[in-house]
Amino acid sequence: MLKSNVEIQVQKLVDESSGEDVGFDLGVKMVKDYYDATGTGTAQFVGKNIIEKILSQPECIGINIYNALNEKGEKTYVLVGLDKENNPILNITAVNLDGQIKHLEGIVADRSKVVQGWFDI
Repeated sequence: MLKSNVEIQVQKLVDESSGEDVGFDLGVKMVKDYYDATGTGTAQFVGKNIIEKILSQPECIGINIYNALNEKGEKTYVLVGLDKENNPILNITAVNLDGQIKHLEGIVADRSKVVQGWFDI
């Protein structure tokens, strides 16, 4: 792709292999460092069912997790599936049992639960 006569390589930011197991020790350090920097140490819980629904959307390679505020002004997260081009999955085309093409909205999830951390800070 060219922009203003400068060649720009289009590169995907993420793919299905993004993320890694950082282990307990580094995980604890990362959470504690965040607590030390911000003074907050709670977690948000998202259930398996909605995560599986998001991941089972056609072409979904993973989930973007956005910081958000709910209707009460409380911190939460919004989860959105991404396709292989790193686009949010906001619309889905599907064929129903009668063979008719159907257009559905992609899943944009919230309603997670605030929980205490998994270790004492």
